Amino acid sequence: MNQTGNYILLLHLPDDVTLTIGKLGTFDFPAGWYAYVGSAFGPGGLVGRLGYHLKPVEKPHWHIDYLRQAAQVKEIWITVGDEQHEADWVDLMLDIPGAVVLVEGFGASDSVQESHLIYFDVRPSLEDFAVGVRRRFPDIRVIRAFGEEEA
Repeated sequence: MNQTGNYILLLHLPDDVTLTIGKLGTFDFPAGWYAYVGSAFGPGGLVGRLGYHLKPVEKPHWHIDYLRQAAQVKEIWITVGDEQHEADWVDLMLDIPGAVVLVEGFGASDSVQESHLIYFDVRPSLEDFAVGVRRRFPDIRVIRAFGEEEA
């Protein structure tokens, strides 16, 4: 059985770009770093979902697919478990200095959160996020499943 859990895609957008995000609308995305919070509780679990996010986008399905056509996934942070923590992870990412919501409703059609996409002009660190997770959820461990932190 595949493990389930929650994840954060950390994407880098090298240049400013204007993108149409499905029916959500057209938005300006400044160059910088984007953290997208998601979950994988379907039959493919984390392996299936993250494998999907690492493949080139052929036909956009989710909001994040439109951004992935212009931005590159640099890191993936995961928490393994059977509890839904997307809203918690969004809150914790927004606690990191410099976090900004640029597109309301992005990835949040089934969520109470304003957005599941958070912008940073500088690269956020796994450690900043992990500290917040440990403070609120001492039994949950954050794992870097893909990529490396830049020095």
